[in-house]
Amino acid sequence: MKIFAILMVLASLSSAQAMESFGGIRFHSSVPEDQLSALKTDLSYVFTNPNQNPDAEFLQVTGLADGSGPVLHNWLNNRVRYIVGTDFNIDRALIRRPKLGFRYPESPIPAALRGTQMTSIQIVMANIGSLVYLLGKKSDKLYGLYLDRRFVFIRSTRAGILQVGPGLFSDLFQINKTDPLAPANSVARGGILFHEARHSDGNGEGAGFLHEVCPPGHLFAGNHACELIGNGSYTVGGLAMRHLLKNCTTCTTEEKAILSTQIADAFSRVIRGTDSAKLEERRKLEQERDALEQVKTTYVTQEWPEPQQAQVAEEVHNLANRIYQLDERIRAFNVTSDAPLRLRDATAEGTFSEEPVSKTAPLMLRSLR
Repeated sequence: MKIFAILMVLASLSSAQAMESFGGIRFHSSVPEDQLSALKTDLSYVFTNPNQNPDAEFLQVTGLADGSGPVLHNWLNNRVRYIVGTDFNIDRALIRRPKLGFRYPESPIPAALRGTQMTSIQIVMANIGSLVYLLGKKSDKLYGLYLDRRFVFIRSTRAGILQVGPGLFSDLFQINKTDPLAPANSVARGGILFHEARHSDGNGEGAGFLHEVCPPGHLFAGNHACELIGNGSYTVGGLAMRHLLKNCTTCTTEEKAILSTQIADAFSRVIRGTDSAKLEERRKLEQERDALEQVKTTYVTQEWPEPQQAQVAEEVHNLANRIYQLDERIRAFNVTSDAPLRLRDATAEGTFSEEPVSKTAPLMLRSLR
């Protein structure tokens, strides 16, 4: 019986599909052919980026020497090694085993991992590699994933395993809805790839650059869809999209407008701290406005003798002007701190090897041929 069981396991392993590699990134068999073709187009677009108009802030935040295609691809390649499809079952593929000599760094896990992360947002893409690494660290076991014919044990946040979410190829996310392979779509998906790649960085409390809960009043309040730092995933993704858009020579005016909206959405997830003194000043303006509104309401709702009506009308007019001016001041009031956002140490945690451009560029060139 044992021999038969072993033979069955070996048969199942040999029948499993081998992953397809493109530009040094391996694609799991769960990625549908049309999505595989699109993602290859996106990686090719990043690699052949002309870099005629580099985005200085993007280079600064990512630490890139320049914005040329091979350098951008290298940054991605060191953080993205595998891509699996939406239907990939993490629970079935998960491998748990004793650490067998592997030791996790003696550093705390991110606070967000200690509780439950709730979200009602459609997932576009997810970095499951860094999450599985942190779950292994939390349980003090070495975790891995079985990916087609390959056992991948995850010893770092840089495992670089991304999963395509249901939102990435949804109609809502497509910039050019008639051509999935249009450059504008590659700009948008390129930003997502850089966003997820940033989740492969960080250490200790900052490992994986996990998102924070959006504050009350935010569009995504209550969801883990924001960040409080100046070099997180939303910043990197937004800046990458902006860099690619600057160099998109075929994007139409309409496509550029839609992409600019997506870039603004990414930046809106970066939450600055609230300055309590400024907040108190705005509250005083609001209280003054509300008090004037009450006086105005009293004037308007009362009946006045005819001799006083002209004077009352003038007073109501003056009150309306003062209320309007207060409203303008309140609308323009910025209660967020002007201090620069804190930058997180992006040094990745665990055991991994950094590949130079001289090694990753030939991989892409061979794939393009």
